[in-house]
Amino acid sequence: IPVRNKINKLRSLRDELSVAGDAIRISGDADADEKLRLLEEDDDKIKMVLTDLAEKYHRSFHPIWGMMFQAGYQDSRLAYFVTNYACLYTAKATNLGSVSTNRAFRTAADVLPHDELISCDSTRFEEE
Repeated sequence: IPVRNKINKLRSLRDELSVAGDAIRISGDADADEKLRLLEEDDDKIKMVLTDLAEKYHRSFHPIWGMMFQAGYQDSRLAYFVTNYACLYTAKATNLGSVSTNRAFRTAADVLPHDELISCDSTRFEEE
């Protein structure tokens, strides 16, 4: 099984353990404390395996930077900027070769309905 699939399966298992723990807490079972302790031990073991697998997976990308588009289980800041500014990208990276490294690319501001109303010539504001 590829490492990523193992990670996903173990994360799902941890979710299931959390749900089971919640059910035990709600049940008021006499053995609840012991069952919760066992669940916590199992969760700790899974967490240790997950940590090792995540490091292995991370190292399988760039040797220094690792996964550039993810930080843990979330998108990285780079991924955020690529997603939000993807309109800058081109068919070939060489198309940007003549652009200065100091060049700032800016997106056009989104116009919201109330902004359109304010900027409309027919809108009049009463002066106080």
